[in-house]
Amino acid sequence: RALVYDVENKFISKKWLKRFSTPEECEIIKQHFKVFLYKVDLPTRSQMVRHRISWQELSRRYVSAKRVPFEFYVSEKLKENQKVQDLIKQSEDLYFELLENGVKPQEARRVIPQMGYTQIWGAFMPKQLDNYFKLRLDEHAQWEIRQTAIAMQELLR
Repeated sequence: RALVYDVENKFISKKWLKRFSTPEECEIIKQHFKVFLYKVDLPTRSQMVRHRISWQELSRRYVSAKRVPFEFYVSEKLKENQKVQDLIKQSEDLYFELLENGVKPQEARRVIPQMGYTQIWGAFMPKQLDNYFKLRLDEHAQWEIRQTAIAMQELLR
């Protein structure tokens, strides 16, 4: 996961990926799966990973906020609330203070609020994708996850 992030952001060369996936393996994945990269907040991620598909997530254990800065999802209802903005600032400050005091990133990340974004990759087989759309396009689905399903459908078109 960290390797894919590094390649996507040109921290390292694509030649490293050749050690992990042969052209034949890549072709099988292309033929049988639809793979999506998501940037979602942690509560939305929790809803998404309930689906039984192949998930991978950017690891904050190995990728600290020094390398990949934190970003936060603040809904329209919370944008004007100064306490929300203060919480974000305080949690980031505490995270970096903990790192400076020798706390490992996997422990320090616990102070980051649920509104923090994460990156996840989901690989869907056709029936899994149909089920995802059936459940997540429903009008009763959480607004944020419904938006991901709408965007996925647009990408597939």
